[in-house]
Amino acid sequence: MFAYQSAVPRKLVSAAFLLPLAILAGASTLAGCDDDTVQPEPEESPYLDPTSPANLLDNLIIATELRDAEGYAALFDADQFIFRFDPIDVGDGYPLSWGYAEELAWSNACFASADVFRLSLEWNQGPLQDLDEDDPDLYTDPAMKKMLVTSIHLEIEIENPVDPTDHVIFLVQGDRGRFYFEPDPSRLIDGQPTWKIVEWQDIQVEGSPLPTIRSTFGAIKTVFQPL
Repeated sequence: MFAYQSAVPRKLVSAAFLLPLAILAGASTLAGCDDDTVQPEPEESPYLDPTSPANLLDNLIIATELRDAEGYAALFDADQFIFRFDPIDVGDGYPLSWGYAEELAWSNACFASADVFRLSLEWNQGPLQDLDEDDPDLYTDPAMKKMLVTSIHLEIEIENPVDPTDHVIFLVQGDRGRFYFEPDPSRLIDGQPTWKIVEWQDIQVEGSPLPTIRSTFGAIKTVFQPL
């Protein structure tokens, strides 16, 4: 960040010269104040109301592509959220999981990075389902829901550290993710409870189209974890 100083030479101006200008400016301001002044329209939010799990997942895509760290963070339950790595990644040395703080750390670093030129994310939402015996035992709220997303396509285009004229693309193609959601009846919008994401499971799909270097969502997230 550079501080710029005006090149215009400073001059001393007498108070006798400034006073008439101040009076004129004040009169102009008063003349422009009336009840008919048009107020600018409030800027419309790009996000859907968080009143359904489907809206949350749409908002996750919007926040990622807008590189909006605050909007991204608002989707997850700050007390409960957990991201679970794919077992293949765990076998390669990645952690079993991480929590809300780590999720915010990678997204903040990625979204704010000057080396990231483009972010693109899309997937197909599956049906919303109730929890069953195959789900984690720690979830006891019968109102919770889950959803499987398929055909994940994530591209993060960054500057090539070897050749800045060339770009590198981190790619996830064809993988899946399982999301768990919990409603908050104490926070209502138009009488409907709002929702938060409490768990995200990364699922690598064998046999999906391979980029030059195979990546998963979890593996890419660790690239942007601050050291």
